[in-house]
Amino acid sequence: MSFETVANTIRSTFKTQIADAQSISTGYDNAPYDRPENTKHVLLSIVPGESVQVSLGATKRFRHPGIMSAAILVPLEVGDKDALEVADFIDSAFRATTFTVSGQAVHFRTPAIQRVGRDGKWWRVNVNVPYYADTIG
Repeated sequence: MSFETVANTIRSTFKTQIADAQSISTGYDNAPYDRPENTKHVLLSIVPGESVQVSLGATKRFRHPGIMSAAILVPLEVGDKDALEVADFIDSAFRATTFTVSGQAVHFRTPAIQRVGRDGKWWRVNVNVPYYADTIG
């Protein structure tokens, strides 16, 4: 397991489950992105946490936790309906699920929706989804 493999699993899952399924423009960490001027969009960040050993013995299991954070941005003064619809869709797609890409399973826990409010010329709502991936080593 590598952090890159976990991040790629999360990004590809988000792309198919949310960006493509909802036809919503999405920017990913440090990737080229033409941010829309006046339409809703999502900025996805993957924040790894501190890895820990979770079992003893000859075969050891290591847990690599983190947070998938989706910042949903909609134009100001149009209400929060569009942002909350996207937040609900992310919540239902990732709540207590496991996705496996290229043999790497990533387990998602309960999402938290956070109203951030005004962010420059945007209205922002974040969806933070805790995750973890285990490796044997």
